[in-house]
Amino acid sequence: MPTTDVMLDQIKLAQSSLFLYVVFTVADEFLIEQGYTRVYYTISEIGGWAHYVMFTVLYFALVEIGIYWMHRTLHTNKFLYKHVHKLHHKYNKPETLTPWASIAFHPLDGILQASPYVMCLPLVPCHYLTHVLMLFFTAVWATYIHDALDFNVDPIMGSKYHTVHHTHYIYNYGQVFTFCDQIWGTFKVPDGPTGVASGKPRKLVPTGRMGRSKKES
Repeated sequence: MPTTDVMLDQIKLAQSSLFLYVVFTVADEFLIEQGYTRVYYTISEIGGWAHYVMFTVLYFALVEIGIYWMHRTLHTNKFLYKHVHKLHHKYNKPETLTPWASIAFHPLDGILQASPYVMCLPLVPCHYLTHVLMLFFTAVWATYIHDALDFNVDPIMGSKYHTVHHTHYIYNYGQVFTFCDQIWGTFKVPDGPTGVASGKPRKLVPTGRMGRSKKES
């Protein structure tokens, strides 16, 4: 169980960052209102439900890829890791992970990892309400994957996989799904309960040009 000191530390960090997180949503709404995106408001605008489903799946897939590479860059770029992302990774044991850890970030960290939701809007049409619900969902999802529980349904990037990310750093960068980690060679299945690997990390065979099986610096 996490200690009271750990939880209070996470609450303090999360609350101090929330004031800057709102800048992201304001910028997102500004770009939509000013017409810099391909956001639409009715199903008829996009040509029916079939087109809605197709573009929503495409949008979310691009967001997932964008978040994977943003998160991975926050680890592989020494400056960004030291000055931005390392703060979140001081919670590096299952007993230090709580739902509060999900937003216990450097403010810039949270904004960078959420930025693909905005960056993809000029590229792929997305229903306005769907976009807003996705942003809300990602906050709920972050809470779930930081609870250090062992529940998971593949190919979902659930809490057991994200716990491995916090204990091993170089695996499981994805947000909701595991496909990016599997494609680019950073996927690791936990060897034991609560997402803690009990033995040596299994050998990872890169399946993409950018994949690595060695420790990333």
